Amino acid sequence: MKQLPKIKSIISILVFALIMLLIVLSACRKEAEPPPPDPTPDLALDSIVASKNNIIIYEEIYLTAYARGQNLKYQWKTNHGSMVGLDSVTAKYWACYACIGDNVVECTVSNEYGAITDTIVIHVTLDK
Repeated sequence: MKQLPKIKSIISILVFALIMLLIVLSACRKEAEPPPPDPTPDLALDSIVASKNNIIIYEEIYLTAYARGQNLKYQWKTNHGSMVGLDSVTAKYWACYACIGDNVVECTVSNEYGAITDTIVIHVTLDK
């Protein structure tokens, strides 16, 4: 019967450790990001259209954002490649050797009602 206090002690330590683990895990939870604004007549980004989605290196294409609202501002960016017209409805895009593969182009449209973002993927190859 001398082992009963040892077992109770081990169980107490395990319960304490479990409670501490649950506290730590609940504190590490990622905060939810706010949902993107729903399209409204005041601000909507209906689509992004590329003149071509599959290109070869150094080929130039145009990307156009189709948006609705007044006083719209445009901001384009890409993870690889080069762009001109980063603050206009249409931007020119081209890619070099380092950009072979899938490249994400993002457009954010904003006005006094908020901002809304959409992306398009451009596939770049060495040759046709």
